[in-house]
Amino acid sequence: MSDDKQGLDSFLTTETSAPKEESQAVNLEDEFAKLLNNFITDNAENKEVTQPEQSSTPATGGLEGFISQPQQEAPTTSGLDGFISQSQPEATGLDSFLTPFEEKQPTRNEAPVQETQSLDTLITNVEVPAPVAVSETENSENPMHSEEQELARAVTNFQDGVYALADKKNLKMPQTDYTNEMLIPNYKPSVGKKIAQYLLACWDLINKYDPENMSRLSPEANDEEYLTFAESLSDTDMQLSIISYVEILINMEICEVQYEQKRELALKNRIKKELYEEYMELQERKNTFKQKLKEKNFPIDTDKLIDNYFRAAQKDAEGAFQALTKNPAMFSPIQFEKMHPRFFGLIKVTPEDGIKANQKIGEFIKKLKV
Repeated sequence: MSDDKQGLDSFLTTETSAPKEESQAVNLEDEFAKLLNNFITDNAENKEVTQPEQSSTPATGGLEGFISQPQQEAPTTSGLDGFISQSQPEATGLDSFLTPFEEKQPTRNEAPVQETQSLDTLITNVEVPAPVAVSETENSENPMHSEEQELARAVTNFQDGVYALADKKNLKMPQTDYTNEMLIPNYKPSVGKKIAQYLLACWDLINKYDPENMSRLSPEANDEEYLTFAESLSDTDMQLSIISYVEILINMEICEVQYEQKRELALKNRIKKELYEEYMELQERKNTFKQKLKEKNFPIDTDKLIDNYFRAAQKDAEGAFQALTKNPAMFSPIQFEKMHPRFFGLIKVTPEDGIKANQKIGEFIKKLKV
């Protein structure tokens, strides 16, 4: 301690008693500046040795080198300036997000083009279900379906063959009011009866034309036997008549089946329509009941009351209505919380008040005309 004290005293004595000559004066600030300049100079020399490619200017020693060094490195645009200058030309961040989005936006006139085209394509591809499928071979210019077309063609061929037979032996051609236009828009059983009557009359003519060959044909022959019989004939007009007769029977059966399918489908559609109309009428009546009751602000759940009543009326309409008019609380309980106390809240709600409200609701419904 004595040595330290002596050293401190000698340091202070030296500082206070030293002459004021500039060559021998000691200044703490100058010493600190020298130490700082030496530290910066050593650090700069180490950077030049380890990273010579990053420094393109000669190192400046001392404090001046430390101060001037950031100014010389300014062209590298590091820090915030470098971030801003690099982000602007590349349009990164929000600018890069907005730029491609704006470039993809079409003009006001061009915007709905692709959407409209896709919508038209969707509507065009939608196929409306028809009651009965139409054959692809059906001619669009012909109003008949494919089954009716085949039947009309067979009847025409049959008429041509019978006319030729009648001309050969001067036989009287049977008359009929049937025409192929009667098959438009579709086959009907009444038209089928006319065709059947015409076939019977023409069959008598064929028997008169060639009774010998016709006697070989069994009255109960099937389609294959008719066709086999037609192949054994040498008269082409008679062959045409027999083959067309078989085609008429086959096509008439097909048309009968198609007609029954259409009739069943039409019947189902009519039933569905009637059920839908009945349902909508029921909903309208229910809404009318609810609206009338809600206007009176009765202390009861109106929706629950009417829905439960109509549900019970499906099984017993008369009994449900009697219960609705005499005891509405059977379908929905009285809501006492909706009943206000009388005489400014002095008299509280009692069960007798609920009974009176129940009777009042039933009388109102009984008089209600919906």
